[in-house]
Amino acid sequence: MQPASEHPHGLSEREFDFLFTADKPVIFNFHGYPWLIHKLAYRHHENLHVRGYKEKGNINTPLELAILNQIDRFSLVIDVIERVPGLAARAAALKDEMNDTIAGHLEYAHTQGTDRPEINNWVWPY
Repeated sequence: MQPASEHPHGLSEREFDFLFTADKPVIFNFHGYPWLIHKLAYRHHENLHVRGYKEKGNINTPLELAILNQIDRFSLVIDVIERVPGLAARAAALKDEMNDTIAGHLEYAHTQGTDRPEINNWVWPY
């Protein structure tokens, strides 16, 4: 992801734009520290928004920890709605639904000490 001027295996502006586009918002969900991706790509793209571990949370359920760090699927949907031009008005009800879902999962985790069964018992279907 680094520019070619910074690393021998780096990407040219053209290669980077081919992968990430030049004029669209990109939400990069990274299961690490977001600053690492920002550091690698800082010269390439102003529309790159990285979500990752922010050291929020303590003794939490897995979904609760993801929600607190805004890397869960519900927060990512909200992020897309807020960043894609023209989508905020069309998807306002979905954004409300995602916020309600987040609140419900957090409330369940706080009262039960675990994630909901549909989260804990989920199995990859393929």
